[in-house]
Order: sequence, then structure tokens, then C-alpha cells
Amino acid sequence: MDEIKDMCIGLSGDIEKLRFVYHGKNKDRNSIFHKIGHFSLGARVWDEFDDEIVAMANMGNMTISFHPVDINFSGKLIKEEMLRLKKLIKKLPISYIEEDIGIWRCGDLFLGPHQTNPVLNEESILVTAKNILFAREFFEKEIALENPPVYSELGDINFWDYYIKLCEESKAYFAFDLGHYIGYCRTLESDATVLPDMDNVIWDKIITIHISGMKKWKWRGVSVWLDQHSDPFDADLISLYKQCKSRCKRLENTLLEQEGASHQVEKLNINSIWEAIYETSPRFTYE
Repeated sequence: MDEIKDMCIGLSGDIEKLRFVYHGKNKDRNSIFHKIGHFSLGARVWDEFDDEIVAMANMGNMTISFHPVDINFSGKLIKEEMLRLKKLIKKLPISYIEEDIGIWRCGDLFLGPHQTNPVLNEESILVTAKNILFAREFFEKEIALENPPVYSELGDINFWDYYIKLCEESKAYFAFDLGHYIGYCRTLESDATVLPDMDNVIWDKIITIHISGMKKWKWRGVSVWLDQHSDPFDADLISLYKQCKSRCKRLENTLLEQEGASHQVEKLNINSIWEAIYETSPRFTYE
């Protein structure tokens, strides 16, 4: 495990959030963003990067991944959109592309929480892996596939075996989203803390752990769990994060998803993860 990358904290957000973080890192000595070493940029195919953003991104004091938000890796790729995304990617020093699998777009409609989850079966692996392999070659970037928010289990392959095989077939890394995973486990009434053994190959696939707050509500009498980006991290979430981090073999960053969070919550979460990283990395000097 790379002991520097292993300690890196990242944030996710749009173009304006990236601008805000860069200004904090470079112009405000007291900014909490001095602890941020990575940024996951969520962008749409119609976005534009102005000269300031391009210059900031090329300063080199943060690594950047690209989250296109709505590529249908488990469905059909749209050539015109792929070409547009490639032009955007070439403007920035993107280290890798990360994207949830599943179906997120229907024409011009972004499905959001109504996205179609992938069926955990061989056919789904075949279609998704084919698309990821194409995207990897087309963009000339590594791909980290992300487990999407799932509230049901369809298919005959269990969660971990599915993602292991999908990563292997697509030559992709794994962006492990803890909030999505916890929601999945709680919906199925399974224990999220029962993780694969330390020597399981999945821990060699994970290069980023995504973490956010959690929220629960009732929908027609059914409990729904969803990662809530604006909420603080609770003790159970931090504990699970530390279990996962200690198992990862090539972790590059811990990505804090905090869109919509207040400054107080954002600061609290960054410090909580900073302490958790210190506790799981004994040679790291905590300040």
C-alpha cells in the first residue's frame, strides 16, 4: 500500500466546488481544505471548463478524478456524448474516471434516485464490462466502477463476487461507496460489518472509498436507506470505514461526498476522517 496515497482525503463536487476548494487551499491559511489532496469532479456532457478552472487543475497540488455522472455503463453508450466527454477530459490532468454502474439516463432525462440498478448476473457483467473496456480505451484513462445505490437484489451472484468478476472482466478498479453498500445491506437486513477476508482479491481492486452521511425514511411502509451527502458521519460509519481502509491494498484516496453540507458539517467530517486515517496509519503524524 502506498502510505502517502493511503492518507489522502478527497472531496467531490461540481466545477464551482472545485474552484472554491482551490481558492481555500491557495489563498486562505486557515482553510479546512488544506487537508484535501484529491477532488472528484462531477460534470455533465454539456459543461464547460473556463480558463481559471483549467489553470487551477493544472497547478498540481491536488489529484483529480472525473465523474461524468450519467454514463449508462450497464446499458448503451452514446457516441456523441463520449466524444464530448473526451474533449473535456483532455483539458484537465485527470488521474482516472469513476462512474456508478447501472442506468442513469433515459434520453435527456437524468433518473437520479430512480436509476435502474444492475442485475447481478452474468449477462449484466458481460454488457457492463464491454462498455467499460471500450471507455477505458476511448478515453485513455483507467476506470473505477462504483457500486450504485441499490435497494433490492436481483440476479444469482452475490454482491462481492459480482464486483470482483466485473472488475476482472473490465480491467477496472473499484470505487467502493460505503453509503450505497450500507443502504443495500440494511434493505436486505444483512450485516454491513461482515466484510470479505483480508486476503480477498476485492481489497486489491479498491482505489477509492466514498463516504457520506446516511438517512432513513419510510416509503409506503418500507424502510429506505440513502447516503445523504449533507449529513455528518456517525460513529458506525466511521467504524466501518476504518475496517475497510485497513484491508485495502492500493487505496489512493478517501472521498468525502458532502454536496449540500454546511461549512460546520463539512469541517466536522473532514476532521473525523483525518483522525480515522491517523488511527489506521500509525506512522502518520496527526496535527
